[in-house]
Amino acid sequence: MTPDLRVYLVTGPVGPGRSLTEVVQQAVAGGVTCVQLRDKTADRTGLVERARGLLDVLAPHGVPLLIDDDPWAARDAGANGVHVGPHDVSPSTAREVVGPGRLVGWSIEDVAQLDEGAELAACDYLTVSPVWSTPSKRDTAPALGLDGVRAIQARASAWLPVIGIGGIDAANAADVIDAGATGVAVISAVCSAIDPRAAAAALLAAVDGARR
Repeated sequence: MTPDLRVYLVTGPVGPGRSLTEVVQQAVAGGVTCVQLRDKTADRTGLVERARGLLDVLAPHGVPLLIDDDPWAARDAGANGVHVGPHDVSPSTAREVVGPGRLVGWSIEDVAQLDEGAELAACDYLTVSPVWSTPSKRDTAPALGLDGVRAIQARASAWLPVIGIGGIDAANAADVIDAGATGVAVISAVCSAIDPRAAAAALLAAVDGARR
């Protein structure tokens, strides 16, 4: 499958009085094109249950759902794919688990990862992580900046789309696209927004405006 990665939502903490499902519904209505379920506190059973609930919301809109880190949960839930980082299972292992019909994404924290040809061959897209520092993740590598986006895009774009994540919002999303990214990934810019639908719409407008 060819995913639409323009506005990629990674789930995170939501505001009081809201459910994750509600926030995801609003975000998709606003223009989110891909969702990754990220929950570092859930076990595999919990991830599968939560993913199945989100799939019921996303499938009618044709929005793919990926699960962070756990290809076995992605397979068991019937999710559309899995996203792994450099300290998780390898993309090639993830591909073996989920099979050829699902998406595999890989976080690039160091340009040297692009020398791992067998791992790149297992991927459908890459994220530049992080572009800027972010409060949403405490264990990230040093920020790569827009120069990092350009460097990774220059080497990978011939065969893989690249998206930026980390410190991105509607005000700077266009800069990431101008640096060569296909799309942007966000957590708090949508999950912590007062109006997730409006936040997603603003991100999509910024991305599409920069892509023209």
